[in-house]
Amino acid sequence: MSNRKTSLHFEENSRLTTTSGSIFPSEAAMAGAAAAYSLGKGAKLLAAHSEGGGASALACAFMSGAASMGAECVLAGDCCAPAAAYAARLLGCGAGCHIHTEITASLGFFSSDGLTLYRSLEDKIESELEAVRSIPYSHFGKIIFYDGAEELYAAYVSGLLKNPLENAYADVYSSSSSIMRVCDKALSGKSGRSGQRIAFRISSDGRRVSAYSEETGYIFGDKLIMLCCDRLFRQGNDAAVCGRTPRALEKLAGRYGRKVLSCGGSVCINEKSPTEKCLAARKAAAEQPFMYDGIALMMTVLDILSEEGITIGEAVSALPDYADINRYIPVDRPSELLRRLCVPGMERSGVIGDSENGRVTIRPVRTGKGIMLTVESAAAETAAELCDFYSDMIKRAY
Repeated sequence: MSNRKTSLHFEENSRLTTTSGSIFPSEAAMAGAAAAYSLGKGAKLLAAHSEGGGASALACAFMSGAASMGAECVLAGDCCAPAAAYAARLLGCGAGCHIHTEITASLGFFSSDGLTLYRSLEDKIESELEAVRSIPYSHFGKIIFYDGAEELYAAYVSGLLKNPLENAYADVYSSSSSIMRVCDKALSGKSGRSGQRIAFRISSDGRRVSAYSEETGYIFGDKLIMLCCDRLFRQGNDAAVCGRTPRALEKLAGRYGRKVLSCGGSVCINEKSPTEKCLAARKAAAEQPFMYDGIALMMTVLDILSEEGITIGEAVSALPDYADINRYIPVDRPSELLRRLCVPGMERSGVIGDSENGRVTIRPVRTGKGIMLTVESAAAETAAELCDFYSDMIKRAY
């Protein structure tokens, strides 16, 4: 084994990228080899990509690298990230990667349950990127070509909307042609052009969605997730998040005597020895796809409106008022800051302030060169004031 240098590194949400935003095929192959080796003997990996020759070439390189470490590889072709994650789960893959080359290039990893990777696995993959290993050709893994991911996923999300919409219709926008194809198939025969128009804008990776109607104005993803959780709570179920739990969601759960399952931190840390809380949260979150899949979130929201015969304005008006602000602050030693500022007993969740006015949390960013300050409050003005106060305090002290 020898070493080599690369600028590939993990950012938030298990995204592997470079400082320049460009990834060479050789680096994609390195990432595939590192992922396969980190997953261990008998690893099974799925890779898919966004449209375009560049993404396709990087996906092939990634698969070649993974196969060179003995992994069984499934190449799912051009499809959106949620479709890739759904296919990986159906096919029993230990992990997967969606290669995206719109504006900048990135390799978006996901675990077998469709969620982001454990931080410990990210660290292991990063450390293996600079290692050069080789095994005999006879031990190389095989690459299987699979082109059914998009069709299967479209059928799955279509089933989330059980009845045709009568009083509303969905107008979907996305820069991804794969996402538009999935939504067209999923909504076919279920969404006409009559009733209240709801415009949904889905991010190019399929993970985030916002809604707009003349009745409500813009409704962002967190509010839509709360709407889906509200139905879970009313049905006597708990909700689950892998990461920070919004205060408003805890308040909503309390209305119904339910709770929000969480790993207790901003990320899931250790795959080898996860806490019971983390295991329970990940297991439940995997069964609640609206938490991490923008298309599934849209379809679940539409199903609620259809089932209950209400407008989206009526649906969100019953939710707790909620506003949050995120701000990045450069800090030399974020871990030390976390230890010094957090409320005793709440270091893992990063809470540094919790009162009637709002909750303030901090977490180190993936690069280790700063923190993300998050403020939640019932009013946007209060959230902004708290954010300014704490960011100024941190900058003066550190």
